[in-house]
Order: sequence, then structure tokens, then C-alpha cells
Amino acid sequence: MEDCYSALLWLARNASRLGIDKKRIAVAGDSAGGGLAAALTHMSRDRNGPKLCFQMLVYPALDHRQKTTSIKEYYDAPGWNSLLNKQMWKIYLKNGHFGMLSYASPAVSTCFEKIPSAYIEPAQYDCLRDEGFEYARKLEDHGVSVELNYVEGAFHAFDIMQSKKLVRKVMARRISALSRALHPSK
Repeated sequence: MEDCYSALLWLARNASRLGIDKKRIAVAGDSAGGGLAAALTHMSRDRNGPKLCFQMLVYPALDHRQKTTSIKEYYDAPGWNSLLNKQMWKIYLKNGHFGMLSYASPAVSTCFEKIPSAYIEPAQYDCLRDEGFEYARKLEDHGVSVELNYVEGAFHAFDIMQSKKLVRKVMARRISALSRALHPSK
């Protein structure tokens, strides 16, 4: 998380040299990267860091508690499953959370003021599916605009199969959401 925040600070400090508009910085990630992207919106806000305009969370890992229906349902699914997810959280939090659990596990956050709008994409056959739904609801309950793209018939990391029609359709939707967030007047 601290590495992500350092990279964001570097990006903001070097925005003009990189040709980046500091007012249009978005974060995105899939799986654990989706959890890091969500946490980065909180950390940057809390530390008065760069203001982010958007977050894209693709089948994100957001909740260390692992209590959802989809976690219980996909305990041994091929690819990513709740058994692997449990191992991931055990490794990620093995030394504790140092009072920063809401960054490690954004689903436990209670403050959503000044959090940017979001695109959240849960996949049907994914143990993380319900975390995406619950986080989207939590954001919406706090007035954050959310575009929810539930991908039926998909599994965790389904987008690795780039030649598939479904993947091309979903990628186009992601690009469109990101484009609207970065260029709202177009």
C-alpha cells in the first residue's frame, strides 16, 4: 500500500513533465490490485495527497473477513477460490495491520467522504463477487457514484482470454468508463 501511495505521489509531482493533468488522475486494479486501488483512494484523501477523480475495481479483493455467500460458495473453484483467498489474507496480514486495517481491507472503512466515483466489476463465478457488490452498495449509501458491471458467466481473471467476445465487450465497457471519468466533457 505504501508503495502504491509513493508511486501516486511521484506521478503527481511529475505530472507536468509526464504531460498528465493532475486533476484527472484515476486508479485501477484487478483482484488484489482492485483492493489496493480502493485503499489508495482512502489513503490519498486521509493524507491530503493527490485528489483522485475515479477508481476502477475489477473483481476486487476488499474484505479480510471473508464472510460472504460467494466466499462460501466458491471455496475450491478452479483458478482463484476462497481457499487461496484465505491464504492471501493470512500472508498479507501476517505481521498485523498496524492500525491501518481499513487500508488493507477497504470493506471495513466507515468514512467515504471525498472518495471518487467508481466502476466495480464483479464476476459471477468468483469467490470475491459479493465483496464487489457490498462495496458498491457501501459507496452508493455514502453518496459515491458507482457504475456496477456484473459479468455473468465469468470467473476470476476471465479477461486473460482476450480473444473471447465477452472479454472484448467488457474491455470496451472498462475503456468507456475510464474515458468518461478522465474526459467528462466529451
